Amino acid sequence: MRTGIRNKQADTVAVQASCHGLFAQLAQSGVAHVAISPGSRSTPLTIAADRTPGLEVSIHMDERSAGFYALGLARSSRRPVALVCTSGSAAANYLPAVVEAFHSGVPLIVLTADRPPELQGRGAPQTINQEDIFGTHVRWSTQAPVFGTEPVEESVRLAAVAVEQSLAPVPGPVHVNCPFREPLEPPTGAPPPASLQPPPGASTPPDPADVATLTGLLSREKGLIVAGPMDLDAAGVAAVARLSTDSGWPVIADPASGLRRGPHIADAPVLASGEHLLAAGFGDRHQPDVIVQLGGLPTSRAYRIWLQRCGADRVVAVDNTGRFPDPSFAVTDRVAADPAELAGALLAGFDERGPTEWTKEWVNAEASASRTMADLVSIAPFDEPGVVDSLCRALPAGANLVVANSMPIRDLDAFMPVDQRPLAVFANRGANGIDGLISTAVGIAAGSDAPTVLFTGDLALLHDLTGFVAAERLGVDLTVVVVDNDGGGIFSFLPIADEADVDHHRLFHTPHGLDLGLAANLAGATLDRIFDREGLDLALATSIGHRGIHLLHVRTNAATNVEIHRRAGTAVAETLAGPGR
Repeated sequence: MRTGIRNKQADTVAVQASCHGLFAQLAQSGVAHVAISPGSRSTPLTIAADRTPGLEVSIHMDERSAGFYALGLARSSRRPVALVCTSGSAAANYLPAVVEAFHSGVPLIVLTADRPPELQGRGAPQTINQEDIFGTHVRWSTQAPVFGTEPVEESVRLAAVAVEQSLAPVPGPVHVNCPFREPLEPPTGAPPPASLQPPPGASTPPDPADVATLTGLLSREKGLIVAGPMDLDAAGVAAVARLSTDSGWPVIADPASGLRRGPHIADAPVLASGEHLLAAGFGDRHQPDVIVQLGGLPTSRAYRIWLQRCGADRVVAVDNTGRFPDPSFAVTDRVAADPAELAGALLAGFDERGPTEWTKEWVNAEASASRTMADLVSIAPFDEPGVVDSLCRALPAGANLVVANSMPIRDLDAFMPVDQRPLAVFANRGANGIDGLISTAVGIAAGSDAPTVLFTGDLALLHDLTGFVAAERLGVDLTVVVVDNDGGGIFSFLPIADEADVDHHRLFHTPHGLDLGLAANLAGATLDRIFDREGLDLALATSIGHRGIHLLHVRTNAATNVEIHRRAGTAVAETLAGPGR
């Protein structure tokens, strides 16, 4: 039976003009890079992006890796990054990176090519339902008209709206599904210039009512600032640090907060040992009246447990990504504002108080805990805490440290001291997954002139081998330090690990039995096999800041790491025990 429907043909001149308008407006709106995974249906987008002045293009074999690369690049460059892929399951492979970008507040412009409406539901190859494919994990999504059937101004408008929606009111990923008819090959000659819209305006300042409320709370002496994962620039770090200094409120600084390292350490009461201070009971003996929690949820499990019982009158969550994390059900106030901008607004109307006895008690406890931790790590068997110690000593001022989830971020949180040398620490703490970490690090390295080091576990490395392979082809310099305990070492911290009737090693540790050093050949990387502190120190010195990809393979033991963490907690508790502590 005849259906009466025929396959329509594209006006290639009109298609290319629309694509050119789309990318010209993206560049006008602040996008500088397009990460492309090649395909047939996305040909018009690929050619137009490559021909648009002001746009840099990178080519990726794997959409999953490309998504995390774009996420890392957007974070280090502090600009939205566009993604382009073909139709079908290619778009679905962006989902893990889109989820992380959504929960981390990272602006991505996801452009997915698609079949036109008449080819939907007819068994056409590489055709699935791509409308709203990312569901609730994007800030905004739209189904574009078939390219070439609408005026160029429609594509310009789409690009302008996409960038605006990716930045405000809450930053994050957006999705534009782009249908194309054949032929897909562009015509010769340049399309006429499009009339573009102005770039997005400045961000919205903090609500004066919120500023007034927090100014009043800051008048109370016993307060804490808890800094979770944030992508603060140098000015933002300085603003939060000065707020801490002027108010006398100590800062419990997550390693990915930007507050634990930098010149502000000389004056601001920044605490690196929050996990141990709170687990040891110091926080129970020194309960604050007010807690101001900035950014994402801190890594520290002890903080989340302590928050349930600390008895603070007010717990204020400040966040510009819509998270307001509160798994302890303790938050009393939510302030939608950029933490750095809010700190600046508070400083403008706050009378400096400076250090108080409250401040000194926390700072002295931090000093005692830090000394105890350093002494313990110096004599402990070489394992993950020893790797953290070597990294903290070896990383030059201004370097980038990308840290994987699972145990590496917890090792860093537990054993990374404060230091006046600046260090940018990046972690995918939105969804807290172990996927895409190498690709994220490659993107961060691509967006920065500073040396970049990835500190990862073995399972996270295996999760993203395509990102490792892509690193050399994309022309970045990267040092990868992988701690290899042959599986998921974090599961050794679970209570069930001690159950005699459960085969914990088989069911949870997930041993892989692979020689991860062999991955260096795939990536064209140098390989150092590390057995002790001296070997790691030498390998770091000869790889950080040097050209190429470098894999430092460190064999560790999950049971040893568990024991060092437990000994550290006990040692700090004993140090802080006693009258007045």
